This record gives sequence, structure tokens and C-alpha cells, in this order.
Amino acid sequence: MVSLEARVREVKGKREARRLRRNGEVPAVVYGPATEPIPVKIKRSVLEKVFHTISEATPIQLIIKDDQGNTVSEKTVFLKMIQRDKVSETVVHLDFYEPTKGHRMRINVPLKVVGKPVGVEKGGFLEVFHEEIPVETDPDNVPQEIEVDVSSLDLGDVIYARDLKLPEGVKCLLGDEEVVVSVLVPKEVVIEETTEAEETAEPEVIRRKEEEEE
Repeated sequence: MVSLEARVREVKGKREARRLRRNGEVPAVVYGPATEPIPVKIKRSVLEKVFHTISEATPIQLIIKDDQGNTVSEKTVFLKMIQRDKVSETVVHLDFYEPTKGHRMRINVPLKVVGKPVGVEKGGFLEVFHEEIPVETDPDNVPQEIEVDVSSLDLGDVIYARDLKLPEGVKCLLGDEEVVVSVLVPKEVVIEETTEAEETAEPEVIRRKEEEEE
């Protein structure tokens, strides 16, 4: 579990949010089924140290303090939404979700692809259609990642959502026929096969004409 410290944000509004960003802080909010929205702020320097380790499926121990440094509350939350600047791509706002025990939640879990497909050795290339898998699960049963082994995939082979191995109690929200991973056939391979077929077919037509003339 990742630990992150936040301070209560007493003043709200766009002007205050811009001021916080200029001062190296990121405005955020904490909410949930049983949690009234709590505006907070996080030092950007603190956030950047752990941000690369956090996904939507990562439980975060959020320690909320007041401006005097006194701990107001500690919550287990999940990162629900990231807002970035359209130009610089820097984080400008965060949403943290505090689930309620016994209340199922919907969350995106990173897909981990392992192995090298047989089809790639033959000239194909691996296409991952879903970097994250949307699931429904209990808060205390959130998988950190969903692993899929692609070693046996040949040219044109596909792994569907129904093929994913999920922990008990975790439900995939993709349709059963949704393609998750596939080994695609390069266009040049298809073209070569078509050309060879055409070249083989042409002499057969010529031979038929010769037979008719005889």
C-alpha cells in the first residue's frame, strides 16, 4: 500500500486552485458512498515520488492533516480520476475514491502481458487492445494486475475477455467476445500468399484452354 500525505483545503474555487498549482501543490478531492466530499491539497514534490507506482487498482493510505500538521483522518482510497493540463500534461487535479466495506466497486486493473508469442517469431506482431481491464469487485479483493500469458499465440490467434483468469469474486465488465490481445498477421504476408495463389491459378486456366483447343 502506498502512503500519501494531504492537507485539508479550506478555500475552494478556480482562483485558489490556480494559486495552489503556482505554489507547487495539486488540488484534489476525496469522496465515496459514505464519504462527504473532502477538498484536499498535495505537494507536487511528494506526489511525484510515488505517482509512477500508482494505478487505479493501487490502495492508497491517505493521511489527511490540517494546516498545523495535525492528523485529521486516515483513509484507504483509490485514485479514481486524473486531470492533466492539455498542453504541458502536468497533473492539475486528482479524485480519490473511498469505498465502503461490503460495497462492490468498479475499477480498472492494469493488464500484464507475459511471454513472447509463437506468431511474433513468425513475423506477426502483438496487439494489446486493452491496457486495463474494467472489473467489479469488493474493496478488499482488488487485484493489482491481471496477468495473461501470450506465449502460445500463433498468427491470427486471439485472447478474448472470457479467457482471462480472474480471482474469485472479481467480475470482468468487458463483453465475453471482446478482444483483449491478438497476434496480427503483417500485410506483406497476406499479399505474398494472395500473389502465390493468383500465380498458381493462372496456368490452370491456360491448360484448360489448351485442352479445349485439342
